[in-house]
Amino acid sequence: MKCFHAIVLFLFTVISVSTSLAEELRVLTGNAVQGPQKVLAEKFMALTGHSVIIFSSNPSVIQQKLDAKDLFELYVIPAALLKVQYNAGKLQSDSLRPLAKIGVGIAARENGPKPDTSSPEAFKASLMAAKAITYSDAATGGLSAVSVARVLANMGLTEAIKPKVVLSTNGQDLVASGEVDFGLFNASEIPRAKGVVLAGRVPAMLQATLDYDVGIPITNSNPILAKSFIAYMISEDARAIWEEAHIDQAK
Repeated sequence: MKCFHAIVLFLFTVISVSTSLAEELRVLTGNAVQGPQKVLAEKFMALTGHSVIIFSSNPSVIQQKLDAKDLFELYVIPAALLKVQYNAGKLQSDSLRPLAKIGVGIAARENGPKPDTSSPEAFKASLMAAKAITYSDAATGGLSAVSVARVLANMGLTEAIKPKVVLSTNGQDLVASGEVDFGLFNASEIPRAKGVVLAGRVPAMLQATLDYDVGIPITNSNPILAKSFIAYMISEDARAIWEEAHIDQAK
């Protein structure tokens, strides 16, 4: 891993000072990490002259793109999906690495009640006292629902919470309207409705993360630009951008 890190940092240095032939890097990624990547893409272009085009969607559409063999030069997608690509021999062997971890956050109304996240016990009590909570339906392909299910299991609330759960594809709108008290989603995707705020993250002892990895497909015949962008995304300069989006860089 240290060797790979050194190589991509070297490549970033080389490509940053060689911009006479501007190239385009097409990146397939997930909605949960698109925000910071778009910011980093703009900064990368300003530094190198090379453009980065971010195509983001939910996991089901990502899988469709992979199955259709749509051409991209870089994948930044959920680790589980990327592992399948790696095991099938569809990634350049030296390119797979962890990139980011996204925890479960709590969506609440801006002027409404907020859950107590000071301890696992307090948070559990807040959920049990709520009239209704919402999160995404795993059947629609949203991976945040998988993380939420793990959080509820960690609290021992899987069955007890069911009567007050409203599964929805527009859960943050339900929070904003007051139809539910709280929503549990990827922290990086809160807020996505007017009047909704990120009221904190699930306490660390209960937390579950969605891991995103990065890899270069074997169809990329000139991976230097992709490796350079990877180097930029894992650099210390990028850390603040990830943190602002409530995403942790993978160690």
